[in-house]
Amino acid sequence: MNAFMGKPPHRAVTIKDIGDRLGMSHSTVSRSLNDHPAISAETKARVRAAAIELGYVPNIAARAIRGDASLTFGLAIPELRNELYSRIAKEFAERCRDIGGRMLLVLTDDDPGREYQEIRALAESRVSGIAATLTGEPAPATLELLAHIPVVQIVRRLDALEQPALCLEERQGCADAVDHLVSLGHRRIAYIGTDRRVSSGRDRIEGYLSGHVRHGIAPLEGGMELGLPQADFGYAGVKRLLALPERPTALVIATSQLLVGALSALRDAEVAVPRDMSVIGYGNADWYALIDPPLTAVALPVDDLARAAVRRLHAAATDMGEIDEPVPIIAPYLNIRASTAPPGAS
Repeated sequence: MNAFMGKPPHRAVTIKDIGDRLGMSHSTVSRSLNDHPAISAETKARVRAAAIELGYVPNIAARAIRGDASLTFGLAIPELRNELYSRIAKEFAERCRDIGGRMLLVLTDDDPGREYQEIRALAESRVSGIAATLTGEPAPATLELLAHIPVVQIVRRLDALEQPALCLEERQGCADAVDHLVSLGHRRIAYIGTDRRVSSGRDRIEGYLSGHVRHGIAPLEGGMELGLPQADFGYAGVKRLLALPERPTALVIATSQLLVGALSALRDAEVAVPRDMSVIGYGNADWYALIDPPLTAVALPVDDLARAAVRRLHAAATDMGEIDEPVPIIAPYLNIRASTAPPGAS
């Protein structure tokens, strides 16, 4: 059992494996994959089909830098505009440097097709391991690639992938936000977040709902706006919430990009925060403390997440042995500032 406390990653497929499968020499397989003119089209087709079936990827790094034994870890995340992912990238790179390694960053745009291409590029570069925030429905070819590489899932967990997931305790973070608002006297608490296709979206919704259950309060009818993590959706979501027959007195916004649009909509509608609407954001962005009023937010211990991810990948890549403690679940905490107050507070 390796550092991932689960199914060990498979050995990378080699040209020799393809040759053994087809009963061909190493040189014939190599020349077929490199489209050598002396090899027939039929043989090339057979070799390429076997390569796809076995999950072979060419060792581009070995071709480019013979003998380089430095540790390189891939990080596959949806984007950098989201403050959570930009901080993860920064901390992950620093933790890699701490152990004498480096990071290769790819952005997937939460698109399964691009995700496959980018993760394949990491595999071709022969990274020592990959930390990945995967889409809700990765392509089967992506999962096959990841079966041959040490992998840690971060932020989101995908049950179809057996490797461990280092996740934030999203339920707790959103439930704590509701607890805080209820303690101030709010009962009409709205929520703007991402949908249920990825685990982090599901967990944040469940935390928002469980916070209501804990206090015996019914969620505000029509009070959940779920969609893409984009500023435009945050803006439109606030507009719809303000048009409800029972307007909310408090709002939980579950990503930094949604927050930008939501605050713009509140400003345009001349809704004063926190007098007319208490607001809780999500994340650790520096500007949260600089706006007027400073923003209460579910803060995320990104340092802990990045450190744990690199530690596990490093252990797997260097045969340091089994990490025998449970996979940690990293708990957010509520950073209370001036954007939350009792309903109607002046």
